[in-house]
Amino acid sequence: MKVKQIVAVACAAVMLTACGSNAANNNNNNDNNNDNKKVVATESQKPKAEGLNVVTTTYILRDLTEEIAGDKATVTCLIPKGQGVHGFEPSPKDMNSVNEADLFIYNGAGLESFTDRLKETAEGDATFVEASEGIELLKGGHHHHHDEDADHDHDHDAADHDHDHDAADHDHDHDAADHDHDHDAAEHDHDHDAAEHDHDHEGMDPHVWMSPENAEEMAENICEALSAKDPDNAAFYKANFEKLSEKFDALDDSFEKVLSNAKYKDIVVSHEAYGYLAKEFGLNQIPIEGINSESEPDPKAMKTIVDEMKAKGIKTVFTEPHEDDKIAQTIASEAGAQVKELDPMEYESDKNYFERMESNLKTLESALQ
Repeated sequence: MKVKQIVAVACAAVMLTACGSNAANNNNNNDNNNDNKKVVATESQKPKAEGLNVVTTTYILRDLTEEIAGDKATVTCLIPKGQGVHGFEPSPKDMNSVNEADLFIYNGAGLESFTDRLKETAEGDATFVEASEGIELLKGGHHHHHDEDADHDHDHDAADHDHDHDAADHDHDHDAADHDHDHDAAEHDHDHDAAEHDHDHEGMDPHVWMSPENAEEMAENICEALSAKDPDNAAFYKANFEKLSEKFDALDDSFEKVLSNAKYKDIVVSHEAYGYLAKEFGLNQIPIEGINSESEPDPKAMKTIVDEMKAKGIKTVFTEPHEDDKIAQTIASEAGAQVKELDPMEYESDKNYFERMESNLKTLESALQ
């Protein structure tokens, strides 16, 4: 009897162990299945980003877009901090960012050499927006002489902007009557075929943002593009643009008041970035280097600038942040002039557009009086 009891107990123990193992295995399998289910659920239920996804090429465009879009969009700039706007080329990661964007906003006017290529290879649904569209472009490579107050109209009423440009200077293939700045958002198509642009703006001055009047027009183009892409929030974008427009008008008035009374009208600058500013406010730009700051002047060209400075009594040479100013320093020394810093806003800064332009105005005021 004792032997039978011992055998029975042993069998029961074996059965309990087996059951315990099976239960543990089943629990492990269930946990694994639950984990798999959790992974699948997480992947399939990822929250989508709210609002528009906007990518810009420059910091100025990013800042203007953020002012207008507010919390209705996420805005990123392709150019990394510490790099200037000239010569930038997008990486494969940048290309992916554009593919994922709702809007891709670029300066145009020949600044970005890669936009046509992006249009041809883009795989997403991004609308391409040329911020400088409608702005009368200046040719690069020469001085810009302007009589004081000549053709200087500060009436910012949209209906008074004249966009009937000579096709040789600004060929967007638009009829002037079709581009009246009273754009209906649904009719404002920024997604141009690459063949229509095809480097139309080579040889033009791309620094359009240096004129407050032009920067306001760029902001208006951005507002219209946001409204066309997101019509439900069009009134919101419009209201923000109108606030921004008031700030542009005030900035423009400040420049006009100061520079119209300036004793001197000639500005010697380290590179040809101030043509639009000069045009708007009756100044004469004398650049040491060209549009892209890539070619240094030869001794003969430097002597010509020094001679002109002496003949006109020019006492200031304007250099730039982030740039080697040895040549400008040499010219200033030869001409007996001082050196001051102007910001063409080609590099990112902690200051916004208006703060940087106001700083430029103070510099100009102190040098030209």
